[in-house]
Amino acid sequence: MKDIEKTLNELKHIKRKKTPLTLAKMKPQKQLKIDRTEYQEVADCIRSDQVPASHIVEYFGDKMFYQWYKKKYLNDFSRP
Repeated sequence: MKDIEKTLNELKHIKRKKTPLTLAKMKPQKQLKIDRTEYQEVADCIRSDQVPASHIVEYFGDKMFYQWYKKKYLNDFSRP
């Protein structure tokens, strides 16, 4: 019984190490091209957690959208 608990604790430790992934560095499975008029709508959905991580990776595959999103939301000056 103690062996099982030890193994579970080791697995939890390994899982914690793997958790922090950078979505922008993951490769999208399919290429999406977002129209510039929809940038704000897509960003609002991402920021309100309406979009699963796998879809965010696909949206960030559009480099123009990712640059716009990064400039608007991910720089140090945009946070309140």
